[in-house]
Amino acid sequence: MQTDSAPEYMLSNADEGERRRLAAIEAAYDPGSKRHLTALGVGRGSRVLIAGAGGGSLVRWAAETVGLSGEVLAVDIDPRFVLPLAEHYPNVRVVQQDVVTQDLPGGGFDAAHARLLLGHLPQREAVLAKLADALRPGGGLLVEDFDWGSYGPAEPNPSAEKAIEAVSDLARSFGFDTAFGRRLPGVMRRAGLVDVDAEGLVLTLRGATFPLEPMFRQTFDRLLPHLIAGGQMSEDDAAALHQRFDDLEYDMCTQTLMSVWGRRPA
Repeated sequence: MQTDSAPEYMLSNADEGERRRLAAIEAAYDPGSKRHLTALGVGRGSRVLIAGAGGGSLVRWAAETVGLSGEVLAVDIDPRFVLPLAEHYPNVRVVQQDVVTQDLPGGGFDAAHARLLLGHLPQREAVLAKLADALRPGGGLLVEDFDWGSYGPAEPNPSAEKAIEAVSDLARSFGFDTAFGRRLPGVMRRAGLVDVDAEGLVLTLRGATFPLEPMFRQTFDRLLPHLIAGGQMSEDDAAALHQRFDDLEYDMCTQTLMSVWGRRPA
């Protein structure tokens, strides 16, 4: 494993409860990610790069899919959750690094993947270009990120809309691009990829029954001190939002997860 110091980002693997948040994301979005990666040709003997490996579920899946004749490189700024996989799977290599400031290790990959990573990075287009350059000719890149246009309550709800606007504004102040999902196809083409196509997925949240509820609650709790300090929300606003998280009659739509894929020209 290679190591480097990590800068501060909006969310961190060191945050309390982060593994639970990541598990919720995996449960909701892994089926689609696996389907798209399989369509890009990930199979026995493939070399796969996973940037922003997070909780490691896709690293595990890729390791089992490519077999011992393949290779999986997992890159994360804080790989604490994927390091054990390198001990269990001989075809997994884990590298700790910041994809913004450092070059990706190696190239010639059959497929590369990044999910809910680039939207956080002001240098997102440069990082996407690095991922594209890491592919072999004909290799496929899958990038999945949120577009926040669909995010909101099913019925008019001024307090919910205020909370979403406050969280969106704060996320943008951290450098997050809330419209990156819809821009991804154009970014992929500008990076030189061909055969670019996309699919969007919107889920509905209904109180605490929704599998992604830990992601929303954990993210909100992580940002809440900044929101209160900036005067964007009050303690009463926060309490009302937590009640909605627990209300089985409260419906809302999530952000759209845009899955966008393309290939390096052969």
